[in-house]
Amino acid sequence: MINYEQAKVKTIKAITNPSLLKRVVGYARVSTADEHQDSSYRLQIEELEKSIRANPKYEFIGIFKDRKSGRSIKHREEFTTMIELASMGEIDVIVTKSITRFARNLLESINIIRSLKLNNVEVIFQKENISTLDPSIEMVLTILAMHAEEESNNISQNTLWSVKRKIRKGGNLTSRLYGYRIKGESWTIVPDEAEVIRTIFKMYINKNTHKQIIGKLHEDGIPSPSGKDYWSLGGIEEILINEKYAGHMNLGKTFIHNGTRIRSSRIEMEGNRIMNHHDPIVSPETFDTAMALRKSRSCTSKDSYVPFLDSVTPYYQFVYSEKNKSYLRYIVERPKKKYEIPTLYCYDKMKLNRESITVKNLFIIMNKALSELSVSVFNGYSFNETINDSLQTCELALELEKNDKTKLLKERAILAEAKRIIPNFVRKIKSFKPMDDIDFFKTLVRNVIIQDDGRIRININLIKENYNQDVILESSVELRVGNGNKVIEYFLSF
Repeated sequence: MINYEQAKVKTIKAITNPSLLKRVVGYARVSTADEHQDSSYRLQIEELEKSIRANPKYEFIGIFKDRKSGRSIKHREEFTTMIELASMGEIDVIVTKSITRFARNLLESINIIRSLKLNNVEVIFQKENISTLDPSIEMVLTILAMHAEEESNNISQNTLWSVKRKIRKGGNLTSRLYGYRIKGESWTIVPDEAEVIRTIFKMYINKNTHKQIIGKLHEDGIPSPSGKDYWSLGGIEEILINEKYAGHMNLGKTFIHNGTRIRSSRIEMEGNRIMNHHDPIVSPETFDTAMALRKSRSCTSKDSYVPFLDSVTPYYQFVYSEKNKSYLRYIVERPKKKYEIPTLYCYDKMKLNRESITVKNLFIIMNKALSELSVSVFNGYSFNETINDSLQTCELALELEKNDKTKLLKERAILAEAKRIIPNFVRKIKSFKPMDDIDFFKTLVRNVIIQDDGRIRININLIKENYNQDVILESSVELRVGNGNKVIEYFLSF
């Protein structure tokens, strides 16, 4: 018979199997970069990380965070990346403070949650103490999101009402404006700046272009409102369409529709205009003449609307200058009006340091580089081997990383997608023949970078985003540049 009193009992500690842990991220958001929200922003991040790490069934991956309005996912880059990674199976659980931190737009929030549920991704809302695994979640979310959206709309309407009431009583919301010195409700015209404003309106009415106006201001040594030597095209435009220079004040220049902030045309704002709000710099007649001329010059009516991608050339955001920090624009140059030279060019922010490359030379470089890559693939170069090495390095980094793994997760997802499309890409490279079709080039090349040292970096279209990868091959080519020949070095990379 067993003597239980004398039997020795050993306590066996529970063994945590990392492979069974749920991969969990947090999501934090504040509406603006206002310093008053900094404490809320930091607190959200700290509390999310603390709560995730406290759960022994969770593996803390990191915190995604945005400083953007929750009315729409537009421009919320971290949020978009998080949802993409979750859809790829890289995330099991998302923890956020509340529904309003996740998304204020009712339709968007429900559609996103449904999509995540289809991918077996759970979302936990701490404030409401609910999870998307709850069978009644859609009904609860609909009620709570409607309440949150209604509360947000009420705040917006109350704010708009108070703004209108203040201005109707002669109040002021503008604190700074070129041409005026504003203190409280007092608007004082600054003579020197006012003369610049009048010059801009006068030149515009006399059929001068924005660039001609900028040239005249630079020639006269007149700096921009921010103190730069050259005015920007946008700066000139903002002055020409600003009704305040005619002494008026418009209300409701922007409004929210389905979570998107829309800017109204000032031409259509007559019903919301406070006339003679302050002393004008230009006469109302001069302002109206400029607006009428602008309307006749523009092509922004509904009948003449052209989708953005249809209004740009195939070279849009294809070639980038590191030195000027700008994409090159397409133009057809006509030296002495004798012949045409399709060219890509850009300037720096000071409208100096012209960087350019002819389309002919761009095609020569890409044709030579892709032809060499085709030969390299036939001779045994393996994209799979390169991607697999990068994936192994990424996996090792993920194992060693104990804090924020969000960037590494995104990197792994990018490499996994590249691996998936390798066979199709290899077929295109093997069958490559020199061409002069930019649209076909873009199926093989993501973009072209003119580096600070003058070398050309050609990023192949195997990876859809910027990714620091080893050079695949490098070479050089002698090209006709200007009145002479020049050796251009180039290299191919991911």
